[in-house]
Amino acid sequence: MIDALRRGELTRRQAFLLLLALFLPASACTLLVWVFLPDWWQLSAYFWYSIPGNSFILLPHEPAVIYTGTLYSPLLVALVGGLATIPASAFDHALFTRAFQFRALSQIRETRFFRITARAFAIHPWLTIIFFAFSPIPFYPIRIAAPLYEYPMTKYVFFVLVGRVPRYYLLAWGGEQAARYLSWPF
Repeated sequence: MIDALRRGELTRRQAFLLLLALFLPASACTLLVWVFLPDWWQLSAYFWYSIPGNSFILLPHEPAVIYTGTLYSPLLVALVGGLATIPASAFDHALFTRAFQFRALSQIRETRFFRITARAFAIHPWLTIIFFAFSPIPFYPIRIAAPLYEYPMTKYVFFVLVGRVPRYYLLAWGGEQAARYLSWPF
C-alpha cells in the first residue's frame, strides 16, 4: 500500500483501509480521553472539528484554534491540530486523485490558473505546500493542485503538517494572550 500511496494510485479497498487505519486509533483515543481525562473533552472535540476544518469542507477553522488556545497550552493545541491535519490531508489527496482520473475533470489541467500553480509546483513543490499551509492565503488551490499534478500523498501530508503546526501554534498562542489580556473567564 505504501507504493500505491507514493504513486497516488489507491484502490477502493486500500483507501478504505487507510481511512480505517487513521480513524480507528483516533476514535479509541477520544474514548480514552473522555473516560480518563474528562477535562480534555474540548480538546478532543477540537480534534474532530479540525478534521473537516482542514479538509475541503468550508468550516471556519481559525476561530476554533484561537478559542481552544484560551483553554489549553498552545503547543498542545498545535499538536492536536496537526494530528487532525493528517487524516484530512490524506482524505483530500485520495479524493482529488480519484476525481482527476475522470476525463471531464482532467481537463482542469489546461486552465490558466492551474498552469500557474504547476509552475510553482515545478520549482519547489514542498516549499509551495508549506508556504500555503502556513500562510493565511487560501489553501484550496494546493489541495487540488497536489493530486492534480500527481504529487505523492505521503510527501503532501508531511509538508502540510510542517506548515500547519506552527500556524496553529501562533493562532493558539494569540488566543492564550487575548484571554490573558482581556481577562476572559475561560
